Amino acid sequence: MNLYKGYCTHINRVCQVSQRKQITTDQIAEQFAHLHNTFQVSDEKVLKLAKVIKNVNNLPTTMMPNLFGNEKSNHIKDLIIDYEKKNPLGMESNVKAWASDYHTHLHTDIFSYYMNLIVRCSQNLYNSAFSTREIFELGEFWVAHYRKGDFTVKHHHGNLLEEFIISGCYYAHVEDNASPIIFNGKIPVYPKSDTLILFSSQTEHEVPPTDGERIIMSFNIGKTTRTELTTDEYNNVLNFILNQ
Repeated sequence: MNLYKGYCTHINRVCQVSQRKQITTDQIAEQFAHLHNTFQVSDEKVLKLAKVIKNVNNLPTTMMPNLFGNEKSNHIKDLIIDYEKKNPLGMESNVKAWASDYHTHLHTDIFSYYMNLIVRCSQNLYNSAFSTREIFELGEFWVAHYRKGDFTVKHHHGNLLEEFIISGCYYAHVEDNASPIIFNGKIPVYPKSDTLILFSSQTEHEVPPTDGERIIMSFNIGKTTRTELTTDEYNNVLNFILNQ
């Protein structure tokens, strides 16, 4: 028996102790996310489990050009440049350029108008694509300013069993010779200024060293509500996964 199935069998026995016990989907997700992060569970199996226990769908990468128009795009660029001047010490992260911290939306409201529109746009796209009626909220938000030589290390923003479902970047200003964003190690996307890109939080992405300037807003979005499973429902989830 491999570690993954052995773990599931152990959890199944524990759950049968009390038929009245309420188990949250977050508790299940946390354990299986750990198995995925330690390479004991495949991406495909995580996607299936996320669909079963959290009703989460895997959003394909989507690009929306000309989102706000030149005037608003330039205004966002100026807001980011001004914020950088006031906060010159950026965070240490996968982004090897100046970047604000992941909770910038809690420190300032100067980006709130635009991010509220982007969250609503993301929610509408998701619900239209999957015939759902989900309500989403902003979980993390940061801004970044790439100059010549800056780049981003390959990474993802967690798997779909974790907190976030949709990730994205809004490109306020992109020079013609700027690097693309590359998805899953092979798909380069060259956004222009005033472009929004949305993708599943589980999707790996990176930015090679750039020659041109890139000024962006980045974010992670998750559901506002959590659901609970009964013990019987929980056991059905485990049986589903074990039989895949």
